[in-house]
Amino acid sequence: MGSMIIETLSKDEGILLGAILGSLALICGTVVGIASLIVVNWRLVRQTEDNNALKQSMLDMGMNAEDITKVVSATPERRPYVSFRSAGGNVRCQA
Repeated sequence: MGSMIIETLSKDEGILLGAILGSLALICGTVVGIASLIVVNWRLVRQTEDNNALKQSMLDMGMNAEDITKVVSATPERRPYVSFRSAGGNVRCQA
């Protein structure tokens, strides 16, 4: 079976090129997927570390649990996205 595949690939350059490009695409897709998982999880770990360091510094300053909860749960106000319909499709921009 394996020798038949190698024989077919060596006879036709188009099939060989397709096999090489297809394999390369699968390898690149796998690498990108793994890299994205690593980056997302690394970011989550760093956010958790920063959050814990903030809580510890607030405890060291003598803040009580209620004040710490207010600070940690506070998020910056974000401007909403506004969607405009145009002839070319949807355009999104910040208001």
